[in-house]
Amino acid sequence: MKDGLFTISEFASLLGVSKSVIYKWEKEGKTNKAKRVKRGKTMYRYYTTEDLRDFRATMNIPSPATEKRKQLFLNFKGGTGKSVISANYGYKLAQLGFKVLMVDLDPQGHLTKCLGRNPEEFSKTLYDVIINKDPIQSVLASTSLPTLELIPANLGLSPIELSLTNLHAREFKLRRALESIEDSYDLIILDAPPNIGLLNLNAILAVDDLLVPVLADFLSYDGLKILFETLKDIQDDFDYALDNIWIFLNRYNESMNICIRSHDAIRKNYSEYVCETLIRQNTTLSDATAQGKSIFEIAPNSRAAHDINKLVNEIFNF
Repeated sequence: MKDGLFTISEFASLLGVSKSVIYKWEKEGKTNKAKRVKRGKTMYRYYTTEDLRDFRATMNIPSPATEKRKQLFLNFKGGTGKSVISANYGYKLAQLGFKVLMVDLDPQGHLTKCLGRNPEEFSKTLYDVIINKDPIQSVLASTSLPTLELIPANLGLSPIELSLTNLHAREFKLRRALESIEDSYDLIILDAPPNIGLLNLNAILAVDDLLVPVLADFLSYDGLKILFETLKDIQDDFDYALDNIWIFLNRYNESMNICIRSHDAIRKNYSEYVCETLIRQNTTLSDATAQGKSIFEIAPNSRAAHDINKLVNEIFNF
């Protein structure tokens, strides 16, 4: 697959049918025929993400999303590559035909930039939804994929911590805002800033799953300790526990002893949460990010694309 396009073999695999079945459906007029592109003297068949959703709907093939989920990328330590990984993770899921909403909770707008949008072009953020009670639909933005939408962030979100302070039921404002649109998406994925505050408390209480990117160093290990202490306090205070927590290592370099030692320490102390997938150190992902593109658009066969795809497969058990 390249740039959101599928060969017939890839397309059939994603639908869970054989190539002959797809040929048969097309011949009988039950589904749209494949698109074609000429390369040299040969015409090649290809399918798009939209075709994937259309085929599933037309032929009553269940979505790979067995249930709707809300997921949060969070680490109280900065510099772990959280926004970059979450943007590419969400893009990959949207490429697979999931209807995905990405939510940027950081006034720096890093997730927004990673998805190819300029934060400053937006006049509204979640601040307007939560504090000014604007409809959440008014802040939705498009991306390069029809199955992927974004709630952007910029400096206009900055006052939200102070504004939340005096509100009734202030810890649940984000959950209630998302409730009005959650049925429209298979997955809602939030990217949070690296701090402890009311907005991140709102985010934790609004989601089902937590994904924690960490670097293979001992400072990240300290960050995990603070995070899990905070989650324990939230469970005690609000009687709320996340369904799933996944920890995964980012920028891993197997040739560095510090990476191996810290990986071993994290697996020893957080064994029930640690993913097998390692996002290995690479420069390709940084190049894609600089262009406001997904790794799956720029280098779909790269090591970075392989690792993020593996993370998606591990979490969703594909």
